[in-house]
Amino acid sequence: MKSLFGILTIIFVLCAVDAKAQNVNKNRPQDSGWNVTVGAGGLVSPTYMGDDEYKFMAVPDVRITYEDKFFASVQEGVGFNVMNTAHWKAGPLLRYDFGRDEDGDSIFRVGGDKADDLRGLGDVDGTVELGAFAEYTMQPLSAKIEILQGIGGHEGLIGSAEIKYNGRAQLQQNAIIYAFGPEIEFSDSNYHDAYFGVNANQSTASGLERYDADSGVLSYGIGASAIIPVTDEVSTVLFANYSHLGEEAANSSLVETRGSEHQGVAGLFVNYSF
Repeated sequence: MKSLFGILTIIFVLCAVDAKAQNVNKNRPQDSGWNVTVGAGGLVSPTYMGDDEYKFMAVPDVRITYEDKFFASVQEGVGFNVMNTAHWKAGPLLRYDFGRDEDGDSIFRVGGDKADDLRGLGDVDGTVELGAFAEYTMQPLSAKIEILQGIGGHEGLIGSAEIKYNGRAQLQQNAIIYAFGPEIEFSDSNYHDAYFGVNANQSTASGLERYDADSGVLSYGIGASAIIPVTDEVSTVLFANYSHLGEEAANSSLVETRGSEHQGVAGLFVNYSF
């Protein structure tokens, strides 16, 4: 998990099976190729990446797709399938990282205390991230990798890779679509330093020992999701994820003194497609 953006990204990476296929209104006289999904949900996550205390967030979801070519959402970013075959999808990806506030608060927080752990460390500004993705599917398995470079804000290079087992189970008249599997995130020293580094001034202001992070694994773990169609237009999404921070993040004085290397996220969304 990373910042707010990272948490949201994980949620919808876990939902790797496209709910759109289950939610499109089959009674529409014509299909223009465009699909819009709106929804909202709640999730429990660490107050900040590396914290041992948790908050409850109410988060909106808006996703727009055009056929199997274009997608745009707050969670996944904006992407285009330049390569789009039976097994391969690949193309450019643009995303936004919301950063981290020194006061430990979030506009989406509705429960749980604000963290005071970050006092003296300063804010991590929001970051535009530009890169690419590639995905290979050979049912029931799929594999995906993303690489993004931050422009402004953390200015770091970040990436992720995952393998998912995708399946379907029948529950009365509804088919539950599920996915689970391992995932890993990695980043360079700029990203690690932005979220886990403590320089001389920050050490004085926060009381934490100085720490200079290098590049390496950011986190590794396992995630699972289930999509339960309620009607042709409405679906419920359940998700859960556990990850362990990599050595560079886990050894930070912030995590060792005030947080935890063990991180988890869980929640539920309800979406409407039209």
